[in-house]
Amino acid sequence: MSENLVPLKIARLLSLFLAFAFAVIAGSVGLNALVKSNQEKSATEKILPANTTLVVNDNDVFKSGTVITAVSALIALLCLVYILILLLSRNYENRYTRLSNRLLPFEWMSLAFCAAFLFATQIPYTHFFATRSAQVSAFFGTFEIPSSVVQAVQASLGVTTVYKSISYLRLVAILPWFTFLFTSVAAGVSFVASRRRFPRNHEKRESEVTPDVPKSLN
Repeated sequence: MSENLVPLKIARLLSLFLAFAFAVIAGSVGLNALVKSNQEKSATEKILPANTTLVVNDNDVFKSGTVITAVSALIALLCLVYILILLLSRNYENRYTRLSNRLLPFEWMSLAFCAAFLFATQIPYTHFFATRSAQVSAFFGTFEIPSSVVQAVQASLGVTTVYKSISYLRLVAILPWFTFLFTSVAAGVSFVASRRRFPRNHEKRESEVTPDVPKSLN
């Protein structure tokens, strides 16, 4: 009976939970990548000689990775809210049931928007990860140290600037795709559920509007 009152409740709960879980994972690996990147920069700067400045240009993956992390966090928050409302939905007298049904158009549109936004950000990030590397420059005072020297120092320290060789960046290039997939599925399920809202109300209204036609006597 609750399936009729709350359309596709079980399917929505399952799809929302998967989207929530992978959004949390994607947000976590994105945040982890930002933290580890800053830690590596700080650790490298500490071993540099005095008056030496290190400039690392990784804005391509940094900016897109930040957006991926933020969008994943938003997806997780939205899914959590929708899941809680669904779990509290029981019958028409329950305000959470009415709220859940009324939110269905916003639910599927918000999830679809987030999925599209994540997709649009994940594509360039994946491209940057597969084809680019960070640009590193070092200065001693105002004198720029030759790039060959910088690369030799990087090799001796075992530090790489190639994105695809960095494990924590690889996680950001892979896991958010699952977030996109399950968020898209959740948006689709919510869209179908939105088309099935209030079936009993419609039947009741039709019965009230349609007059009783007396049967003809033979």
